[in-house]
Formats: sequence, structure tokens, C-alpha cells
Amino acid sequence: MSKNKYEFKAEIKKLLDILSKSLYQHKEVFLRELISNSVDALKKIHFLSLTDKNIEDIEDNLKIEIIIDSDSKTITVKDTGIGMNKEELINNLGTIAGSGSQKFLEQLNNTQKIDNKNVDLDVIGQFGVGFYSIFMVADKVKVISKSYIKEENAYEWESDGTGEFIVNNNDKSTRGTDVILFLKEDEKEYLDKFRIESIIKKYSNYVSFPIYVSEIKKEAEEEKEKKVEEVEDKKKPEPINELTPLWKKNSKDITEEEYKSFYHFISNRYDNYSHVINYSIDGTVQFRSILFIPESDINQFIRPDDEYGLTLYSKNVMIMKNCSDLIPKWMRFIKGVVDSNDIPLNISRDTIQTNRVMMKIEKLLIKKILRELDNIAENEPEKYKKLWESFSPYIKEGILSDAFRTDKLLTYLRFNSSKSKEGEYRSIEDYIKDMPETQKELYYLIGENLNTLKLSPHLGYYNENNMEVILLDEPIDNFLMMNVREYKKTILEGENEEIKSYTFTPIDVTEPTKEDKEASEDEGKKDKTEELIPENIKKFFEYVKSTLGEKILEVKLSDRLYQNVCRLANPAGGMTSSMQRAMRYWTKTEYGKDFEIPRKILEFNKDHPIFNKLIELYENDPKDDKVTLIITQLFENCLLAEGDLPNPSLMVPRINQLIELLLVEKK
Repeated sequence: MSKNKYEFKAEIKKLLDILSKSLYQHKEVFLRELISNSVDALKKIHFLSLTDKNIEDIEDNLKIEIIIDSDSKTITVKDTGIGMNKEELINNLGTIAGSGSQKFLEQLNNTQKIDNKNVDLDVIGQFGVGFYSIFMVADKVKVISKSYIKEENAYEWESDGTGEFIVNNNDKSTRGTDVILFLKEDEKEYLDKFRIESIIKKYSNYVSFPIYVSEIKKEAEEEKEKKVEEVEDKKKPEPINELTPLWKKNSKDITEEEYKSFYHFISNRYDNYSHVINYSIDGTVQFRSILFIPESDINQFIRPDDEYGLTLYSKNVMIMKNCSDLIPKWMRFIKGVVDSNDIPLNISRDTIQTNRVMMKIEKLLIKKILRELDNIAENEPEKYKKLWESFSPYIKEGILSDAFRTDKLLTYLRFNSSKSKEGEYRSIEDYIKDMPETQKELYYLIGENLNTLKLSPHLGYYNENNMEVILLDEPIDNFLMMNVREYKKTILEGENEEIKSYTFTPIDVTEPTKEDKEASEDEGKKDKTEELIPENIKKFFEYVKSTLGEKILEVKLSDRLYQNVCRLANPAGGMTSSMQRAMRYWTKTEYGKDFEIPRKILEFNKDHPIFNKLIELYENDPKDDKVTLIITQLFENCLLAEGDLPNPSLMVPRINQLIELLLVEKK
């Protein structure tokens, strides 16, 4: 072996294979890693230049250039940074992070699935090996560098990433480092200027030094360009990246247009945002953020779980597009960016190590977002109304999944009610404010749609007694009311703190009648319920039960019905309507089957004229066809009102038959 040829240690060979093939999810990150290294080199020379004027090429502009050469199939990343001498090239590029390579490999080998690419990224996070990602796309790499120290020679480092590297003298005359990648045959996509620029904008758009991209073109193309330049004024090349990240600017200096442009960039959407949160912290943890609440959802509630989160930057370099560790899943409608220098990164920068800093940032961000929602809800009701109409499923999901914040999120709940006007939403606080002091229950009803709910026979008693009922008609409401049992309200009076609790109570559950109550109060005696029902009604109920058979549990009288002849009520302690609808939705979605709604109790209003006329018809002629038809029709009317009738069109022949009997009778 020549004196200029060096061999990687045995463990480094294996390590390079793992790093170049297994560690990164996307090959394009090689460019991000090279740019990040260049930024580090530029920052170092900038720092040195503040105190040391004896620096090579001190007047050189600090910049990064990327040159694409399609003929030679190379990409060159150049910087005017601190540069390296021969010893630094050998140490920095011939070993991993300059030291500790054997220990690093031992830690990799301790993971359970090295060969299956399941590397323990938390273990390897302390080693800086991003440079070696270049071997994912390159057959050979040449690094030419000249140190900032005057009179130092320039050197070049060359390797194919397998077993050896060569270090020789070079005639480079300017300070800095050039990394030349000789691309693999199947990686020609990186010779496209637009592709390179899009990668820069994606990952490195906000690094603090200008990045320029150029192409080395054939002679014919160069001649054409020369002629064009003779006609047009020659323009100064513009950097590809934004030199000042928006989140680093003073919020007072940011215009509406800048916010809009940044929102479109960070969210990859072309609508407008509804609300912006510009939030920075400089304390035990430091970070800057710009968060947006979009105007509308655009059907993103059902998108895959792995596609949500804020865009995470560290030192102005994009680390993760969708960092789900920064906000809970239910907040995934929030778009934005967070930049922090305090976040420790793993080796590939693709996964963030779980750590207290991330947890602290998440906690502060959530707290800030909730404060903003509080402010909008209190001071901008129309704006909050639009947000609720777009993002209510997310907040309801949060009530279900974020147990620590359930009580807080319930304050954001908005709903229609039996007392709300058209287009008006009520809150739980509105409900409590208007209800009698003695009332401790929040009454609700779940159904298929708002119009059907407003006509529900279950509302009669509550309307008659001026009691408000919450009306819920979205699919997620079924799951919501399965899990939410009460609402707790903290009341502060001076130094005294009182917590009042209100129970959510469905109104479609059978309630004991006056007769039931009287009978239950008569302790020690036989239940008198049946004795209190008139004999003719008992006989009629027996007929109803025999007519409907297994379709119902039982037949009862109810004092909860006003203006309606009957209703279907759930038995107390049985499966609630929200549970039934949730089960129906679940079985249909998961298994493609229909969930059979449990049998309910058919309750009649003994004061309703239809009920009394029906008993009269039955007493006159128990075999009258009209009685059977009317009973069946009333039952299916109730099913229809509940949204539980599978095929309403089957009612048509019976309705026609009833009409015919009525007309014949009149004739």
C-alpha cells in the first residue's frame, strides 16, 4: 500500500455498509447532510474571523455552491468554510466522529435486528456520521479541502466507501471544502437542477448562508446562453434558499403576505389560514415556532396516522416533516414549524430521540394553542364558529383520547339544542347558565340528523317543561357519549374553590311512570304496577306484544310523551342509543355487516287521541285488520324517527292499504 493510501478499520467497513444502506428512509437526505456540514464549516470560520484576522481568504463571501455536471455525472457541493488540513481529512473522514468507532459498532451489535434494518437510533444518536449517507447515491466520492490556516497546502480525500481511502496533495487555491459525488448509474435523477433545488427548499431552505445552484453545460448550450446574455442584462445569481427564516424575524415585522406565503409553503396547501400563532420561548428550553389554524379541513380528518405533526427544524435545518411528538394526534389540523437548537438528534436525523426537551416543548406548545382557542372562543365568536364547523371532529377526538385534558376540551364543545336558533351553536356553559339551579343533569339526544332530532317524540316532556336538550347528529358523537359521563366546572369565590359536577343523561331511556313510582314507594308489598293499569289497556298491550312479537321488549305507558302517540325507549341500564350507533358504525366499517339494534320498549301516551281511538277499535273488534296495520305502522314510524328502519320503502304497501281501508269505510 502506498504512503498516501489508507485502509478503513474492519469495523468501519461494516459500519459504512449499515450507514449507507439501512439508516436513512429517503436517499435525498444525502444533500441535506452535506449542506449541514457546510453550514457548520461556515459558522466556524465566521466565529474565528471575529477575533482572528490572520485567516486565509478572509474577504471571501461565506456561501455554499452546488454544481451539477451531467457529462461527468457528478454533483459538487462547495463551501468557503473553515476547511481541513491533511490530518483533519484523515481523522474526520477516515473514522466515525473522529473516535469511538469500535464502541459505536458494539452498541449497534447489541440491537436485536441489525440485519433487518431495525437499528437502535436512540443508542447511536451521539455519533456524527451523516457524511457517509453520500454512499447511498455515489460510487465514489472525492473531498478537496484547503484549511483556513495560511500557508497550508490543499489536500484531497477519495474513497468508494468499501475498504480504502486515498489522501493526496491538491492545487486548490481558495479556502473551504469541495465534495464531489460520482453518482451511481441508477441515481441520475440528482443531475436534474429542479430536483436538487426542490430538495434544498424541502430540507435546507432556511439555513443562514446563501446556497447557489448551477449547471455545467455543453458548448452548444453555452453559446446559446451567451447570445441571450448579450441581449438581456446580466442578472446577479440569486440564492435558492431564504436567508432569514420567518420564525427568526420579529413578529411585528412580518407582513400578512409573508405569513400567507409561508403557510402555503409549510402546509403544502393553497387555501388561506384562519389564525396564526407566532410563539417563542427563551428559558430553560429555547425554541421558536409559527403555527397556523387553516380555514377549512379539506377532508384531512381521515388521512393516515403517520402523516401529521409539525415541521421540526434544528439550527434552521429541516429535521422532520411530520413530527408527531410535538402535538397530540387530535391537534393534527394545526400546521406549522418549530425550530430549536436544544433538541438532540439521532444519527440519521430522521427520528428524534425521546427526551425531556421534546416533552417540554410539546407541553408549552399545547398550552399556548389552548390559550389561543380560549381567546378566539371568548372574543371572536364568529371566527370560533367557523373553526368549530371545520375542526369539531378533531376536538371531539381529543375529548375521547386526551384524558388529561378532557374537562378543558369540553369547554370548546359546541352543539345545537332544543332551544338554539337556526345557525346558532350553544356551549355547555351556555346550557348551565340557563338551566334551573336544582337541575344537575345535562340532557342529550343522539340521532341521524338535526331535522329528525327536532321532531323526536323524546323531546315532548322536556319542551313542555322548558328543559334544554343537547342534540347530537355526527357519527363521532356516538363514541363521544359512550365515554363522556360528566362535566366538571370549577367555581372560584374569593379563596374558596368549589367543583360542581353535571351528569350527561340521554333522554331516550325509559323513565318510571307516576304509577311505577307509587308502586315502588309502597315497600314490603307486592309490586302494584300492573294493578294500577286499567284492565282494557292491559289487554290491548298484550295484543300489541303478540302482534310485534320479538321486535320489542315490552309495552308500557309513559308520562314523558306530549303531542306524540308513542316512542321506542331504551331500557334503563341497557345499551344506550350512542352505544348502539357506535356498534353499528363499527361492525359496518370493520366487518361489512349490519349490527342488529337491541329490542326496545314501546311506550304509549295514554292521553293521545290516536291511542284512545286505537283501544276503542280493538275493543269493538279485536280482529279488525286496521288495528294490526296501525300498530305495525306506529312501531315502524318510531323506528324511522330513530333512524333504525332499514328499508323505509317497505312501509309504502301498508300505508296504501290503510288509505284504502279508510276510504272504503268513509264510502
